[in-house]
Amino acid sequence: MGIAGFGTDQGQAKADLRLIPYPPHVSFKGAPMRPLPSQFLHVAGDAQANTRVRAKIVADQLAACGIRVQVTASTALHGHQALFTSTPTVTKKWEQSCKPLRGLCAKPEGYRLTIASDGALIQGIDEHGFFYAGQTLRQLVEDGQEIPGMEIEDGPLLPFRAIHLDCRGWPPSRTCLERTIDLLASYKINVLVLEYERHFAFNSQPGLSSKDALPPNYLADLDLFALDRGVKLVPLQHCIGNLNYMLRMDPYKDLREDPRYFQMACPSNPATTDIFIAMAEDLIAAHSSQLFHIGGDQARFLGVCPQCKARSKQLGGRASLYLEYIGKLVRYLNSRNRHVMVWDDLFRNMSDQQVSWMPQDSILTFWNYSGHGGRATQAILPTLDRYKQLGRRVWGAASRLPTTKYENFDNIDAWTEAAEMGYLEGLLTTTWTREYALGPLLAPPEVAWPGALYAAERSWGGRKNATREEFLMRFASRFFGIVEPPVQQRIWGVYDLLVRDYPREAREVIHQVLPAARRNRETLEFIDAWCRMGAFNYYLKMFEQACAADYDHLQSGQADPFHAGRLYWRVEDLKSKIAELTQAFRAASGKISPSASCDEYLNSNLAYGIGRLDELAGLLEGYPSPEKEWQQPVKGV
Repeated sequence: MGIAGFGTDQGQAKADLRLIPYPPHVSFKGAPMRPLPSQFLHVAGDAQANTRVRAKIVADQLAACGIRVQVTASTALHGHQALFTSTPTVTKKWEQSCKPLRGLCAKPEGYRLTIASDGALIQGIDEHGFFYAGQTLRQLVEDGQEIPGMEIEDGPLLPFRAIHLDCRGWPPSRTCLERTIDLLASYKINVLVLEYERHFAFNSQPGLSSKDALPPNYLADLDLFALDRGVKLVPLQHCIGNLNYMLRMDPYKDLREDPRYFQMACPSNPATTDIFIAMAEDLIAAHSSQLFHIGGDQARFLGVCPQCKARSKQLGGRASLYLEYIGKLVRYLNSRNRHVMVWDDLFRNMSDQQVSWMPQDSILTFWNYSGHGGRATQAILPTLDRYKQLGRRVWGAASRLPTTKYENFDNIDAWTEAAEMGYLEGLLTTTWTREYALGPLLAPPEVAWPGALYAAERSWGGRKNATREEFLMRFASRFFGIVEPPVQQRIWGVYDLLVRDYPREAREVIHQVLPAARRNRETLEFIDAWCRMGAFNYYLKMFEQACAADYDHLQSGQADPFHAGRLYWRVEDLKSKIAELTQAFRAASGKISPSASCDEYLNSNLAYGIGRLDELAGLLEGYPSPEKEWQQPVKGV
């Protein structure tokens, strides 16, 4: 069986390819390849160690698709070349097929993949291009036992294609983190920014980290695991704002800029610098990447403390005080061979001279999460023009967690257009699990995979490769392994209903599509559990509104007995679901995050709801329960 529904003409054939990111240059020619249960992966005899490691990873990935792969070395191949074939040697035909890489595939990370009836030839411009050709081959093998003859020439729009992982609310379990890295690498994402907060075990700060914090030795191993897949792990350690988790603790309270609040540290206190440097050293020891994000936002109380107020006046303003502090950290990290990333919030309102004070190799991370109709508009272009004129390195920052239907896709497209205009070195696509440190838990990153893959698509191939509508179907096929078009459409029904806050209806669709999901079923299972919580909140809100609207009659015992009694029965019915709901949510969330996050969510959201239900039951308990035919059981919880 080949790729389902694969067209016969070039246009339809391209549309039927389910690759993410979609390559810009695909030409179909020749007979299809039908891999046997046992194949060879011949790697260049002079391949460097990094390329050989990546060849082994690709072989293991193909083995997971049901093909036993033997990796061998061949002197007929050179550099970053490999041949996937059923024959034990590289034939003359394939030797002669190794033509020079030019154009797009000659860019860093570029590649050419040639598929014919007797094999697939990988030619990478470097070890990363080699690996990405292997990922494209892996996707094709996943999609069917017959792969059309074709030649793909591919290369990235942006050199840095990054995903941000916020560990503040739903820190990933080790298994989830490794799965995330493997998935992101398969979609040609090459940077993962980890905002650890308390979830890194800081040796320099005893008592600061959570009990489930990731230890440095594990992260050092994970760093190698990621590098083997072309992914740089970049730590994000806040240096001034967003330090609630630290400054609320007694050992650190003297660092507060405003003693009443624990959001921001005092930049004039030498201990603030010393502690940041100590924590940075902890992180540097576990991360090999030359990139290091220092945060730098949420400095709203800057200049409040007497020392900062006096120093700000001496320097000529709060911006100068901020730059003096940030510059000190940047110079230190530069001395440790690190290039600093910083949120650009405060830089937008600075003078050109002040912006120029920052060391030139620093990277301004310019965030803007509005949709802008999918275009680079005047909301971002004047700032980008200014940064460009000042010679600043800039990454855009988009959002992958939608607040309205496809708004995050519009946001990513707007930044992609800015990248195509030459403004950006990279695109960092974020998702937030709390709006602020110690704030309420938001949705986990597990619900935001569509945005992550869309960002991978656009930051690699730009906006012209494929339409958004084509991406929607390819996402369902690529991420969940769903090949039936009607079921692919229903997957988007799940996400649409989730965004529009229809959790019960979303669950109905999940149960329709789950049997067809061949990959990443745990994501759908978690979304199902998340929707059950949403259904609980839906009914709670409904019952509260019903009681509020008739509170005068209810509390005096004068309400309609039938309707008040039925409402009481429904409240009790919802309460009866709580034990099973809790068990299901623990089981699903436990696959993605340590139990502490689940406990916090249940002890906040669910515990509040249980308390309100008890209050409503107390208000309604004097009214008679209806007969069975009039009871209206709650659904979807």
